[in-house]
Amino acid sequence: MGLKILGAKCVLLCNPNFDIVPNGGVLFEGEHILEVGDYATLYAKYPKTQAHFYKNALLMPALINPHIHFEFAAQKNNFDYGSFEGWLSSVMSNRSQVLKKAAAHMQRAVGEQLMQGVGSVGAISSYGIDRPILKESPLRVVFFDELIGANGNIAPAFEAFSKRHALSLECQSPKFTPAIAIHAPYSVHKGLAQKVLSTHKSPVVSTHFLESQAELDFLKGRGGYFKDFYAKHGLSAPHYESPLEFLDLFQGQKLLLVHALFANKAHLQHAKNIAHPTLISCPRSNRLLSGTLLDFKQVNKAGVKIALATDGASSNANTLLLEELRTAFFALNIPLLEALPQILLGATLHASHALGLKGGSLQAGFLADFALFGFHAQANLQGVLHWLLQTRRVQSLYIGGEWVCGSKRGFKAM
Repeated sequence: MGLKILGAKCVLLCNPNFDIVPNGGVLFEGEHILEVGDYATLYAKYPKTQAHFYKNALLMPALINPHIHFEFAAQKNNFDYGSFEGWLSSVMSNRSQVLKKAAAHMQRAVGEQLMQGVGSVGAISSYGIDRPILKESPLRVVFFDELIGANGNIAPAFEAFSKRHALSLECQSPKFTPAIAIHAPYSVHKGLAQKVLSTHKSPVVSTHFLESQAELDFLKGRGGYFKDFYAKHGLSAPHYESPLEFLDLFQGQKLLLVHALFANKAHLQHAKNIAHPTLISCPRSNRLLSGTLLDFKQVNKAGVKIALATDGASSNANTLLLEELRTAFFALNIPLLEALPQILLGATLHASHALGLKGGSLQAGFLADFALFGFHAQANLQGVLHWLLQTRRVQSLYIGGEWVCGSKRGFKAM
């Protein structure tokens, strides 16, 4: 295995201070970073280490996509956009034909993540058909078995979920972490959610929360779209007294609160009081389904960290994380050089923390997951801004200290 040093013209640490190191380097061994600093200094300090310096590259932690549905990778022109209600109705009608074509498209989606410089994903799995593909992929995966079950007949749904989650637990490895997702308050009976969360321990829990006005109306007891939805599909509606009662399910949990477009200050504060939340924003999906974008300022004022994700092809044009980051960058109504750190930390340090991983930053003791991109600007904030606007694919990607895709150049012994 041995010590290795990677260096580049611009090293983006993605630490809380968002430090940039010109002509920097990272010393690592196996899966972990040992030291970060000036490349020449590291070179001199460790004279027998294998090393390589990329003179026209940006080195940063591998990107992290903390919320993606691989199972719907085959979706194209099957679902309706423009309203959440229209989209959900089309999913109910057309999902089976999309899932039939899933296998080849999921493999393509994995490759797409890698070529975007993504090293880790939070994969939301409703059926488990993506499990074998993700288990064998180079990606670092937090695999969320998703609970769905609105009816009051809890026992069969609990048994089915437990069997599916047991298969994921059998796949557990340093790069594959089984976890649990509670789909949404409109789709999971309170008793079922309580039983699953009290029976199965999960390092982190994910849930869709207040993605639409229709969901907020449902949780406030005003009926609306979901009143007719359950009758139409022969379901009984899960009943929560309020959004806060739904959040109470996650007492003490490390929580991924996905979307939260219609969450107010009280909802965010309650989540923060009872759990350890990170809000996952998927800007393009939110625009396509609910016609709006997250109010980052409100979430920042509440003191809740924000991570960025693509969601799945079921609610997006594609799952290209770099495109998602550019969309968020243009949409944020704050000064550009203030937005840049928030956007990039949202796909590195904050996303890693959300998934319970010790990665997303070039710091000693963190995971040796690296992405190298072509870079021809100055090694400063303006240069990184231009890189984000222009970059389209990774030059080289390392996960766990091992090269996995892109151009491969051998390390030279010093």
